[in-house]
Amino acid sequence: MVLFSIKEMMRHLVLNNREVYVLHLILFVLLIIGILIGDFNLNFFEILLLLTGYSLVSLYITRLILNKRSLNLVKSSKYTNTQLAKSAVNALVTMVELRDSYTSKHSSNVAGYAYSVAKSMQLPDDVCRDIYIGCKLHDLGKVYVPDDILKKPGRLTAEEFDIVKAHPEKGYQVVSQLEIFDDTCIPNIVLYHHERFDGTGYPKGLFRTDIPIEARIVAICDAYDAMTTTRTYRKAMPPEEAIQIIEDNKGSQFDPIIAEHFVRCIREEEINEVDALNLYKTNQRTS
Repeated sequence: MVLFSIKEMMRHLVLNNREVYVLHLILFVLLIIGILIGDFNLNFFEILLLLTGYSLVSLYITRLILNKRSLNLVKSSKYTNTQLAKSAVNALVTMVELRDSYTSKHSSNVAGYAYSVAKSMQLPDDVCRDIYIGCKLHDLGKVYVPDDILKKPGRLTAEEFDIVKAHPEKGYQVVSQLEIFDDTCIPNIVLYHHERFDGTGYPKGLFRTDIPIEARIVAICDAYDAMTTTRTYRKAMPPEEAIQIIEDNKGSQFDPIIAEHFVRCIREEEINEVDALNLYKTNQRTS
């Protein structure tokens, strides 16, 4: 039983406050999976390992003695790839949404903008769908950023900003281990959405078309929503002012062609609402 396994796990763990927070998120996610799959009798480690690709919570698993029975349960899972794919995507999105109200709303806004831009650029339907999902998960790594930094009302110190800048790689460590995201742009979006067209972004400092096109789309949408949303440390910027900043930074921060598509979508109010998660079927993906 899940409950029994959680009790056993907690008996072996000695966690700091940050780890406890992340663990609580993971446990809530597992409850969501139970609801989606419709079976609450799965062994805790079976769900955990299937969801994470054996790595998301390696910090906790290395502190726990996993016996052969637990691993055999993983190998003999009765659930289909499609069920696990939909559950994993929904669970990860739930984890992001639980982080804080801004992150939840921000990810949804960016997803709508990016999906519209991708459609405007006539990208294939499956790529548009994956861009939407990637946007919902692009700030997944922020679950590792402490609240006193993430919600700080003033300017961050250099050390604090370095912690925030690690979130793309933290998120990538999660999504890159999930086989359901193989051959999709989702890991690239999570890792590269803070790269800049002129090569001065992070975490890799990629230049121009070395940045995957999907990440270049998300970078503009991410920046626009950040500028036009009220935060604890500043008020929202008027949309036209934010658009002008994007126009002024074409070719430096932003891909100029993608920027044109974005500005047109915003000004013509062609922002799509889409339930892309329900379209996610790994067994229907074409090679």
